[in-house]
Amino acid sequence: MDTRQDTHLAKLNNVTIRPASAGSLEEEISRIIEDEPREHPLHLLDLDDLVGKHLVWLRSMARVTPFYAVKCNDDPAILATLAALGTGFDCASQAEMRTILALGVTPDRIIFAHPIKSVQALAFAKAHGIRRMTFDNECELEKVAREYPEAELVLRIRHDSDRVLIALGKKFGCDARGDGRVLLARAKALGVTVIGVSFHVGCGSLDADCFYHAIASARSVFDYAKDELGMRLWLLDVGGGFPGDNDKPIDQYAEAVSRALQEFFPPEQDEEVYVLGEPGRFYVGSAATLLTTVQGKKIVRDDAGQIQQMMYYINDGVFGTLFDWLSLREIKDLKRAVPLVRREREHEPAFPTTIWGPTCDSTDIVCEDVPYPEHHIGDYIVFENLGAYGMTFATNFNGFPKPTVQVYVKEHTWNMLHSIAGTDWRQKTLTFFERECPRKGQEQSSDQL
Repeated sequence: MDTRQDTHLAKLNNVTIRPASAGSLEEEISRIIEDEPREHPLHLLDLDDLVGKHLVWLRSMARVTPFYAVKCNDDPAILATLAALGTGFDCASQAEMRTILALGVTPDRIIFAHPIKSVQALAFAKAHGIRRMTFDNECELEKVAREYPEAELVLRIRHDSDRVLIALGKKFGCDARGDGRVLLARAKALGVTVIGVSFHVGCGSLDADCFYHAIASARSVFDYAKDELGMRLWLLDVGGGFPGDNDKPIDQYAEAVSRALQEFFPPEQDEEVYVLGEPGRFYVGSAATLLTTVQGKKIVRDDAGQIQQMMYYINDGVFGTLFDWLSLREIKDLKRAVPLVRREREHEPAFPTTIWGPTCDSTDIVCEDVPYPEHHIGDYIVFENLGAYGMTFATNFNGFPKPTVQVYVKEHTWNMLHSIAGTDWRQKTLTFFERECPRKGQEQSSDQL
């Protein structure tokens, strides 16, 4: 077996994982709930879900090589699994690059995708042979030309989605037809190599067609570089912004990207373009389930004694791994952190419910006025789709700890991770699922495509 692949699996084996030979994730949650109440919250990390998302990406975005955005969730089990599967990695800092290199990932599978980089981080990238990196302004271009002239630069253009969880264009990206052309000419004058164009429509985009128009804009940069400057660009980075919740399929986004690539970068052309993406939320959004416990309860009644509001105080909140949901409340099309109503309680009466986090801060509100069955102190409250950004944004405000992480993985997935070799990971992943667990593969693709 490839020695690099051995390294990935060794790292994965260093993570506390007990493969489940039988039993669904829901059954595992039930087993945990049947135990004594936990003082601290728990993230149940589903590696089957992560591998299933990878399979969906391979099938629906066949031309786009995934470079996982490490910042989205840097749990060791996630990174080691994706390294074993052969994905690339989008790193934004020296620490992230060091972590990924330590997994045995080669420098060509890393893109330093922060448009603004410290001199020290550039030195680290240079020392370890990480050459691909983004830029969007003249000062950054001159800095790279001075500190790392051998770098392979990717021009980041701005193309914002109108409906997005977190907009990025105000901070990063240049105008494709204005500053972008000036920067290409400046790079040529400095003797710095520009190899391609990148964009990021924003985190959690709700507009699939935005990807189509962004790729069209990137095509204009490719054409200008070739026709006016004699520069051959060969890399296109379509960024991230793809949905990752278990009820948000990627099909519209995949269709928009595929249609744009076929129209603006047809594979049959002489100079084929290498396309990569930076999915983060897509890969891990639905991979983590949060199990919290009720530590306090308050019942608000009207003058007639009727229940007006149930209030629960749980052991995780917006200063912990529910932080990301603060932004979601600002967009009406995106649901709040509504707790899961477990199957055995679906027919119980529901009351207007507010759930508070554990801190003393009055803004630590997980959700407000949602219908929810009555719970009691010591009961578990479960939240789905908490894999994206929750752990990386979490703090220890008021001294409350971040959740512990328990990894769940079925035996067949564990066997697959140990059977694939790094050189032909794409085909081996597809072949394994089609041979060993065709129903799982079909369900993943039909449910999420």
